[in-house]
Amino acid sequence: MDTPNDLLTEEKRREVYENQDWAKLSPDLLRKILESLSYIDFYRAKTVCSDWYTVWKTCLKPLYPWHIIYQDDSLMLFDPREDKLYTTKVIGLSDDSYFMASSGNWLLIVDSCLDFYIFNLVTRERINLPSMESSIHRSKSSLGDGHTVRFERSDYREYGEWGHFVEYGHFEEPCRKDHVSEDIVGCKRSAVLWIDERTGDYVVAWIFNKHYLFTYKNGDDSWRNWNSNWKSKRTNLGYLDLAYLNNKLYLYTTNDYIKIIDFSGDFPKEEIGNNPYQDLPFHYVPQECEDYWKTRIAIQKSGEVLIILSLFEFLHEERCLFYIFKMNFESGEWERVDSIGDDEMLIFGHGVTIRAPVQDVGDGIKNGSICFVKDDLWPGYKSPSYCGVFDLATSRINWSKKFCFDITKSQWFAPGFA
Repeated sequence: MDTPNDLLTEEKRREVYENQDWAKLSPDLLRKILESLSYIDFYRAKTVCSDWYTVWKTCLKPLYPWHIIYQDDSLMLFDPREDKLYTTKVIGLSDDSYFMASSGNWLLIVDSCLDFYIFNLVTRERINLPSMESSIHRSKSSLGDGHTVRFERSDYREYGEWGHFVEYGHFEEPCRKDHVSEDIVGCKRSAVLWIDERTGDYVVAWIFNKHYLFTYKNGDDSWRNWNSNWKSKRTNLGYLDLAYLNNKLYLYTTNDYIKIIDFSGDFPKEEIGNNPYQDLPFHYVPQECEDYWKTRIAIQKSGEVLIILSLFEFLHEERCLFYIFKMNFESGEWERVDSIGDDEMLIFGHGVTIRAPVQDVGDGIKNGSICFVKDDLWPGYKSPSYCGVFDLATSRINWSKKFCFDITKSQWFAPGFA
């Protein structure tokens, strides 16, 4: 039972709390408080007031990749350094949310209704993207008249069917109809998001079925379909991966070339004369007892393109490897390199290298490391965890912790990295 003194002490404590001007805390004390917060609370704290933001900029909070994991169809975020799990309710997303790409604290999300939107982890701001149920026209070119395409939602989403992709031929008659499911965000996913935190400008691009490229830049009336825009004799050009940096979208095509689309003007256009990789296709012949599974590209902070291979070696023991190649413009050849760059690391499929954490954050995340998930490895390889980190210097893998519940799929993303 509380005594009168206890009640008086509690009353005084409440009075001090209510009268405290939290904006006037000493910078040293506030810095300690901010640095002790979880990542999401830390970034939300900078919006409290200008004084807090001034101190927030001086905090030493390491940046490092996180895991996105799914238990059935429920998305969760896992902070490996703090060993903390965030559910969709805490984040502010619905359970029917599927991650496609990220840029800083922004996530590109799609749901089973085929609604695309961009979501900010810190502010919970949501930017809805145009519906893909509206007709998406291809620009007319020398390759033909250009067909209309669009997506149709399904009434049977509980059975795993999200909808259909429909392409219309002459006289607007359907000439192709493809099933659309969760595969567009699984191992077949290839998407990029770029957003400028200061201006709010953003660009979204994603590949469907390795054949269709869709892009959207804020201010556009609708999505763009690039399939007949290429100045190429090949009308069946396909895409394996894409990346975005400095107003340029880089594409790795099925014939092993690098194409570049310039988004700096009012209308995006393919770069021909200014593409240094224009006539330099990538080619790699696997060595004896090895084969490669996936090819991805990443752009360094210098603007140079890296090509990353996921391989499987079965010489003395079965093991998974990652090789990185870079163009030697003097010889005109793609050469294998043994480093990513100064203080750089990458996420396989993220599209750009990211700054390696200065402090030790564990899990093998450091300069020269490659974060990957199980789907990035050779099919059938018995990995001890759903994701891991490959050390380029030692060719060793640091496997991530296992959870006490089943994980249906996983991905990496890099919060806080612009």
